[in-house]
Formats: sequence, C-alpha cells, structure tokens
Amino acid sequence: MELKEVGEFGLIERLKAGAIVAPAGVVMGIGDDAAVLKTEPGYLTLAATDMLVEDVHFTLATATPREIGYKTMAVNVSDIAAMGGIPEQALVSLGLRPEQPVEFVDELYAGLRECGRRYGVNIVGGDTVSSPRAMVINLAILGRVEAVACLYRHGARPGDILLVTGDLGGSAAGLDTLLAPQPAPEAAVSWARQRHLRPSPRVAEIRAALAAGGLTAADDISDGLVAELYTLAAASQVGLILEAEAVPIAPATRQLAAIYHKDPLEYALYGGEDFELLLTCRPDRVEAIWEAVNRACGTPVTAIGRIVPAAEGLSLIQKGRRMALKPGGYNHFQHDL
Repeated sequence: MELKEVGEFGLIERLKAGAIVAPAGVVMGIGDDAAVLKTEPGYLTLAATDMLVEDVHFTLATATPREIGYKTMAVNVSDIAAMGGIPEQALVSLGLRPEQPVEFVDELYAGLRECGRRYGVNIVGGDTVSSPRAMVINLAILGRVEAVACLYRHGARPGDILLVTGDLGGSAAGLDTLLAPQPAPEAAVSWARQRHLRPSPRVAEIRAALAAGGLTAADDISDGLVAELYTLAAASQVGLILEAEAVPIAPATRQLAAIYHKDPLEYALYGGEDFELLLTCRPDRVEAIWEAVNRACGTPVTAIGRIVPAAEGLSLIQKGRRMALKPGGYNHFQHDL
C-alpha cells in the first residue's frame, strides 16, 4: 500500500508516518506496506493494493501482457512479504481500452496466475471496465501473519543493523535496456530485463529471517533504497548511516551502468523496483539471519549500515567520507515511464 509524496509536509507524509490514527479493529492502517487487521486469534490479516497505469508504470512497447500481469501480482506479493506475511488471495480490477482484444486479457491473466501459483495466491474476484485513454490494472491482495511476527516500518531502534536481501539496481538497469537499447552483453541484458519485468518477492526469505529472530523493522524496496530509508527513518523516528561500499550490486548491473555512462551506485540507491527487502535487526542476530536465509533460499543478505539516534540524521559514508544522504527515488507525481 504505497502512497507517494505530494508536498514536503502534506497529507501523504502524515499518513505514511502514521500520524493519522487507525480505526478500531485495525492494528495498522495507512502508513505501511499493508494494512493490518485483527481477525482470528493469534493471527493478523494483511491487506494491500497497487495500481499500475499504462505509460506510467508500464508501456506496451516494452512489456508483453503476460509480463505486465506477472509484475502486477509480484509487486503486491512483495508488500505482504515486507510485513513478514504469507500472501493468500487477490482481487483484480482492469480498465481496458476498447480496442484491446480478448487474447490480450487472456495473456494478462496468464501472467497473473503464473506469479500467483508461484507464491500461493488465488485470484478470487475483481472487476472490468472500459478505460478510453489508458489501460489501468489494480490488484488488491490479502495475506496473513502471526500476530507476534508482524513487521512494521516503525520498529527500528538505534544500534540496529540495516540489511538488504539480494542485490540492488538491476531493475533500473533493465529499464534502461528496454527504453534505450544499446550494444551490450546479451546475458547482462537478459538478466536485467528479467529483474525489471519479473521481480522475485522475498516471501520465503522473510519467513526464514523471522524464524532466526531479532528483526525489528522491514520495508520493500519499490521506489529505490534511499526513498525507503527515508520512509523507515521517519516512521521509526531514527537516523541512519549507510555504507556505500557495502551496497550489493550485481556484476551485470555494473556492466550496464558503464555502457549507459551511469554510476552503478545511483542505480542501486535511487533506481527503484528491485522489490528486495530492507530490514533492521539487533546486532547479535545478523549472522543468524544471514545463515537462515541462505540455508532456506540461497539468497544473500547484506549488512549495509546501522541505525543511529534521529539527531544524527541520514548519512552516507563513501570512500571514508561521511556526508548527508541525498533524498530521492521514484515519485509518481514527478516522473513518467
């Protein structure tokens, strides 16, 4: 359940920071990756939704209907994973342009179902309407998590270690290869486009990490690492120090950054849509979490910094020099695809 910034101190920021109180029966409403509802004893229901708009979140010039469907499901599954949960059901609403054929819809749903099967999600309903100017697809997802295990953005404390799963920047590199193709190694291009079009929500990874103990907060990296760091810091009312050299960047991402004359660290910090997990944990549990996730999934977990008191702000250490961490990331109200 992502809300993007409109003004520096506007309603959206207050909602994301949890300044507006949730109604009775709602543990967490607007302000995290998913709403958290009280249901059966010992468990919480998670509810999230994401809307994708043609030529904002995707373009039919670079993505097939199946890829659009797959990614739509994946980004919602990622919201459930960010809360520590297991995705279960989804409802899909489509706004289709009148000229789009039935075969297009069949392929779109094939992608939705493919990703749903991979993560155990059943499509249980939805709606379809005409959208004369642009295609819109909205997916609402339900999941559940043990009440004692639910993760929020507001749990980080000074002394906690910042962790990320996988590697960062691959999706942004993949988008560049789609929008502005350049001569590049075929393997790197294929890998990066897969990262962009078919992300892998970290459901198994978060469940393994939870079993290891010591996690204090979580967020999924949809709008770029730095954007999520700012969100987590605001929700937890803390500062942080990010170690630039520790940020994991795949060799293919570095290859493509060189070809596109970009800094691979910029891809990793500000590119967005990696759908890895940003986690905080107690210092004595870092090794246990790394071992548990690696054993269960083979996915790397990397320590990239630490949480500090809010008065220290958000900093980046690069080549031994500490500087303010420049804010940035994807903003739906400032960018088009």
